[in-house]
Amino acid sequence: PEKEKAAWFDSDKLDKILYNLLSNAIKYNRNDGHILLSLDIKEQEAVISVEDNGIGMDKRQLSHRYTRFFDGDYRRQNTGGTGIGLALVKSLADLHEAQLSVESTEGRGSRFTLSLSIDNTYPNALHKDDEPVQSDSEEDMQDSEQETQGASMPTLLVVEDNSDIRQYIADSFCDDFRIIEATNGEEGVQMAQEQIPDIIVSDIMMPKMNGIQLTRVLKGDIRTSHIPIILLTAKDSDEDKEDGYDSGADSYITKPFTAKLLASRIKNLLTARRRLAEYISNRNIEPEKVVEEPTQTINVAQLSRLDQEFLDKLNDIITGNIMNQDIDLPFVTDKMAMSHSTFYRKVKALTGMTAKEYIRKFRLQHCYKLLESGDYNVTEAAMMTGFNQMSHFRETFKKEFGILPSEVKKKNS
Repeated sequence: PEKEKAAWFDSDKLDKILYNLLSNAIKYNRNDGHILLSLDIKEQEAVISVEDNGIGMDKRQLSHRYTRFFDGDYRRQNTGGTGIGLALVKSLADLHEAQLSVESTEGRGSRFTLSLSIDNTYPNALHKDDEPVQSDSEEDMQDSEQETQGASMPTLLVVEDNSDIRQYIADSFCDDFRIIEATNGEEGVQMAQEQIPDIIVSDIMMPKMNGIQLTRVLKGDIRTSHIPIILLTAKDSDEDKEDGYDSGADSYITKPFTAKLLASRIKNLLTARRRLAEYISNRNIEPEKVVEEPTQTINVAQLSRLDQEFLDKLNDIITGNIMNQDIDLPFVTDKMAMSHSTFYRKVKALTGMTAKEYIRKFRLQHCYKLLESGDYNVTEAAMMTGFNQMSHFRETFKKEFGILPSEVKKKNS
């Protein structure tokens, strides 16, 4: 157009729309075919069209053009389609409140048209800040912990060699998760060990390392053994599922699948992990303080052997140095032989608390037991668990248990 006009749109989503439309135009074209990409600015809308003179679509294919995983008769063309591209394009067009239309004739080609309203400011859309929300932290929190706490969104690692499926998952969950992607098993293992995601969704059939091998490696690594893993596969025999679960996978989904089903599995696994964390953090507290929720039915046996060994070792380190008020993150990570960030994420995933909060809670629980025994007064119990500032100790104790340490002493006298 001779005259420019400004319009609001999401550049990343529009890029995905054009990528899929152009990809399809190339995929279903002839060797001597052509493709025309055009932009027409009208009075109230911007019209983008992608036109080709390829194989086109028949009436049945047209009626299912946006149906997820519908691949029509395109498999005869050896194009390797997944049936996700156009469904994604339609969902992204709907998010833009745009009109998506298609004209197609079998054997003569197709024309897809996207019409964006120029004046639309999307008043009903959920606008989110790009800045990550910082979690609350104590004034004396270690710098390494503060850095790790930065992102408020959980991290989802998608390991999938098919770009369409990988993109479909990423776009379906980008509003609720920080998405990281890997294109094969080896890359997935490396990213999981470096970034310690909250959950992993992995295909089984991949180059270099398949999903079963990836699961075995990650579940056998103390750094990543706690991460829930969902395996995706086109095979649905009992033997195939048995192989998946034997590798340590937490869930198994057969292709084709919907984002709704995957979201349900992810939610259930993260909820179970959170309840287990609540149980672990509360199991040593006085009985009446334990929250009466379904977490009570969770058994510590749900922890993997490596995760239980990790917690046992951490608890032994704290117990052996409990009178030392200077137990800090560098001291503990050195004893655990782990990096600060990996240790922090591991503790957070298993207990729902920062490493500093877990150490403090462990001290307080031990102090409670000393007071409950009746063998020590408040000052002695505080000093024996590394609390040297009595005013701060009393305030922290009451915040944790709802009563002052002196009340525990009196109650058990």
